[in-house]
Amino acid sequence: MHGVFVLVLLASLLLATAFNANKITPAPSVAEEQPTGPIHTLILTRHGDSLWNGKYPGCRETFTGWSDVPLSPIGEQEAIRTGELLTKYTGQVNIDAMFTSTLIRAKMTAHHCYWAYNDRIQEKYRSQKHYQYYNLPNDGQQNQKSVASKQQQFQAPAQFIIDYRLNERHYGSLQGIVKAEAELGLHGHSPEDVYQWRRSWHAVPPQLNDDDPRRLEEIRKYGAICGEEKIPKSESLQMVAHHRIRPFLEERLTPILDESYNKSKSNKEEGGTALVVAHANSLRALIGVICNIEQQCCEDSDESLRRLEAMKIPTASPLILQYKKTSKKGYYCPVDGLQQGEAKNELPVYPLSTLPLLRRSNRSYPPNESAQALESSLAEETMVMSS
Repeated sequence: MHGVFVLVLLASLLLATAFNANKITPAPSVAEEQPTGPIHTLILTRHGDSLWNGKYPGCRETFTGWSDVPLSPIGEQEAIRTGELLTKYTGQVNIDAMFTSTLIRAKMTAHHCYWAYNDRIQEKYRSQKHYQYYNLPNDGQQNQKSVASKQQQFQAPAQFIIDYRLNERHYGSLQGIVKAEAELGLHGHSPEDVYQWRRSWHAVPPQLNDDDPRRLEEIRKYGAICGEEKIPKSESLQMVAHHRIRPFLEERLTPILDESYNKSKSNKEEGGTALVVAHANSLRALIGVICNIEQQCCEDSDESLRRLEAMKIPTASPLILQYKKTSKKGYYCPVDGLQQGEAKNELPVYPLSTLPLLRRSNRSYPPNESAQALESSLAEETMVMSS
């Protein structure tokens, strides 16, 4: 009898170990760390509709993850429209870098956005172009400088960077399965598990086996880019945040924005600006890292975590998130430029239309329009953040 009890105890310990194997211990509190440095601005946009997002006739919403699925015709139009929106709201903003993932649906969207900037530059050049100056009058040199200054007011992102760490979260063996079928239990999974795998910060979908053709194709395609050991077999949002997004912020994105700010020699608090074209879950993970989502739920409540888990980011709908570094290396502090005090938003992610309001030194809205713009933008944000 004693031997049976020992066996049961050992089995329980093994199960507990397996359950917690993929859980990452939350980092220590950063609440006491002080924000430092300038306020950096991120423009976050999800790629346009892909053939597996289900909008295009004949296509069904399918778990995609690292499967390299292109944009649908609807997605291409969304990407073009996103580029138009970006050039509308960032015409007077220097974008220091555009980042995207290695997946074709994000790269196609990013290229359409970049082309929109180039098209806008050419359009402005044509509208402002003067004929070649021969026999200039005395003030001709000054006029030429004035024209050049106007042309320089609008420019494309200074860098275009592809980084695998922005790839979508890996959905493991769910990849390629139609979501509605999985939710009905047609592939052997309970609806509750499928929901957790889609929305939860911690839940890890079933892994791909080493000999699975999907796994072998990912190794063939991405092994030379990031190394076979860095290609996941499955990921939770927490794993994406810890293993990919936090290092990306610390090693790649923030140093570029810091360098841009230092080169500008500005005394203002306004830092650099980056455009990130990625995926719903890698963007949610990025928001979670900057907003210290795990520290908040450890110290306070899990309200912010629930909001992040419920957040749905539509395709090709740019959002704004501002942040500062803290005195603790690799940790950040979100900046809410619209709400203060008790109304402060713990996840200060706002629609692109709020950018002129957030960039306090460059507000393009007249005072009598600011309130209307803010009300409209917050209404959009409520729609984006709803579950």
